[in-house]
Amino acid sequence: MSAIVAHDDDDDDWPAPPPPAPLHLLEVTVISAQDLHRKKLGRRVRAYAVAWTDGAARKLRTDVDLAGGADPTWNDRFLFRVDAEFLRSETAAVAVEVRAVGGLGRDAVLGRTRIVVSTFVRPSRSAVAPSGRQVAALQLRRPRSLRPQGMVNVAVALLGAAQAQAYCAPGSTDAFAVKDLVAMRPAPALCAIPEDLDYGLRRQRPVVEYSGPLDPRRAAVEQSKLAMKLEKWRADLSPDRVDKDGNGVKRRWRRRTSCFGGAEWER
Repeated sequence: MSAIVAHDDDDDDWPAPPPPAPLHLLEVTVISAQDLHRKKLGRRVRAYAVAWTDGAARKLRTDVDLAGGADPTWNDRFLFRVDAEFLRSETAAVAVEVRAVGGLGRDAVLGRTRIVVSTFVRPSRSAVAPSGRQVAALQLRRPRSLRPQGMVNVAVALLGAAQAQAYCAPGSTDAFAVKDLVAMRPAPALCAIPEDLDYGLRRQRPVVEYSGPLDPRRAAVEQSKLAMKLEKWRADLSPDRVDKDGNGVKRRWRRRTSCFGGAEWER
């Protein structure tokens, strides 16, 4: 007995599955930190920062600042793919942890903080609009004692659709660093340095106190000083210079020929 297969002509009447929720790019820039201290004094701090979103397994880290010491500077930009529910949550946050490079691969945790996203991004109920970059200084605390441990400067922004396309790469993960993406695909849009990368770092003391052309009077003074130094060096290095010994007798350098064919100077 053959089976009778019934064909339903009303399959087209079923509603289509809803499209997946759009993802947004949340940009977090870990700028710098201040007043980091180790428990063991006498060792220079070589710090780096680690950032990740709530519930994410992938953590992003900055480079190690070898010169900043207790006041490191990184300026590393991280991008996190988040949905609208994450942005509308009042408790969703990005964790930032500052660590110090230790011996034998044991890096000490100097301090932690949380960037509550709702403090910087406030989307409406109907749509999520891009937001401008906002800078904040957050208190770092030790993981166990919760004592204050310096400050960390961060910047948070929600990228728009046009900006997000520049960072879309096939096979990219939910969290990635801009420097890694630039290394894989150095597009002009990624290599361009925005004008607002300073993020208020101008308050720090510059390395060069003065830069630019000198005024004519100051330039003439510097030129005369340089000429006097050159004349003094020439006089000191000349073999015919006149020197005075302890008795006040002037002695002149003269050239003496050696029996080996060489020549040397003697008094």
